[in-house]
Amino acid sequence: MVRLRKAITAVAKGLTTTLIFFLVIEVALRGAYITRNAMVRYVPLPYAFGDDYGPMPPWLDRLEILKNDSVLIWRNEPNVRRRYLDVFSPVHTEADRLALLRRFIPTLPPEFQANHTWEVQLNSEGFRGANLAGAKAGAIRIACIGDSWTFGMPVNQDETYPSRLAEWLRQERPDVRYDVENLGVLGYSSFQGLQLMKTRVLDLDPDVVVIGFGMNDSNVAGYRDKDMISSGTPTLAARMKSALKDTAVGLEGYKLLKYEALRLRFHPKPVGEYLKAEAETKGSDPVDYESIEPWTRVSPHDYESNIREMARLAMAKGARVVLLDNELWDGSPYRPVLRRISADLGVPLVDSLALVSSARAKIQRDLEDRLGLSIAEAASSLPVAQDSGRTPVVFRVFRGVTAVPKAFFIVGVDPQLGSRAPNTIAMHDDGTGGDERAGDGVWSYTASLPSGKSVFYVYTNSGAAGQWEGLDLPHIRSVAIPPASGRPVYLPIDTFGRVYMQGDDWHTDKVGYDLISHAVAREIESFH
Repeated sequence: MVRLRKAITAVAKGLTTTLIFFLVIEVALRGAYITRNAMVRYVPLPYAFGDDYGPMPPWLDRLEILKNDSVLIWRNEPNVRRRYLDVFSPVHTEADRLALLRRFIPTLPPEFQANHTWEVQLNSEGFRGANLAGAKAGAIRIACIGDSWTFGMPVNQDETYPSRLAEWLRQERPDVRYDVENLGVLGYSSFQGLQLMKTRVLDLDPDVVVIGFGMNDSNVAGYRDKDMISSGTPTLAARMKSALKDTAVGLEGYKLLKYEALRLRFHPKPVGEYLKAEAETKGSDPVDYESIEPWTRVSPHDYESNIREMARLAMAKGARVVLLDNELWDGSPYRPVLRRISADLGVPLVDSLALVSSARAKIQRDLEDRLGLSIAEAASSLPVAQDSGRTPVVFRVFRGVTAVPKAFFIVGVDPQLGSRAPNTIAMHDDGTGGDERAGDGVWSYTASLPSGKSVFYVYTNSGAAGQWEGLDLPHIRSVAIPPASGRPVYLPIDTFGRVYMQGDDWHTDKVGYDLISHAVAREIESFH
């Protein structure tokens, strides 16, 4: 009996010591994270090809602005203020972006210190802007409901399309009072938008509802949004099990160990793998969304049902509806759905892609005029193609503000674009091989490519042959090769470190948001 008591006492002491040890570790980690995050001036918003960052450091958890919600799946945290650092920019290697994300000491390396920053201020309900107004008091209330396009990534508060919409309406109709509310939430699909419409938007008694979804609906995320909402009340045992699990995975010590284990196993794919994947998907037949419906957040069929129901609910309350297209991908199967709904219901549709594309073409024309380049003269100096199945294509990229120590390079899947080997296909700024003028900062390269096919490519700047160094933006450029005519085709001039009219790979920039807001304003003005 004495031995048993001694054994029990020894075990109890050991457990107590272990518990104290882990408690000290937990307190120390929490204290370290709080101290670290108090020093943060800018939250890095990194980008990687394929959106693949690997495991996220646990000290970033407290800087996230989304939290779980039983009805909406997630929603914004209320009363949050963040300043983000945009890393949609050139870097030496892709590891530089990931290293910035995982950096514990919140200082910025010199290569990121001049990057664009943007500020987010969320109100008491978690929406971007001032607290939602109560009674309309004679104002025309406009509810802008949508995803990150409505929320306004990656621009400041006054540059979002709802903010610019309010300003355009004030300028053009100073005799009318407008109340514009931004109800956009990052990552929302039309499924979540419908839930938000039912639970909050209709209560605002809006006169106009602007509906903008689509980009996230098409995400093949491995789950359907409609399956993420629990039906029925969980049992007491299930609630206790869930609470214990949440407690365990919420421990900072556990999260740190898990992060380190995942980080050691994480091996990012080279850019060439993403080039290959892009060519195999967008470069082939259209995606059959019916066949992948179980893994798509919202299928085109459900998307149509959600948008129609949102419009029906709004109009049943006496509100007018404006539909907003928000995808930069011209092959989206969701865009025809919006056109069909617009025609059926007689509601206006603002085609954001058309607005952005038109503005992008003007930027390209203006750049060509500013540099004084003559495509016709340059084209006449190149030989006529003999192979009717291939088209000579001249790629051109302007250095802009980028220093070019050696040369720009182009790389794609096609053998004439290096077969995915970086820094091997050099471009020219010497007046040869299709280059219009030596030393003007526009680097050119001529390739004979399959007519009628889409080609995907990236640029690099003066890196070592075969190494992914001197990277441009984390963005895969593409072009549809026109039918063969014998004469070379000069592509519009790209700019290294810039995608015209885009703030990142998924969103337009502040100029695009302003164009969209003006188009929406014109539709709303036609109502009154």
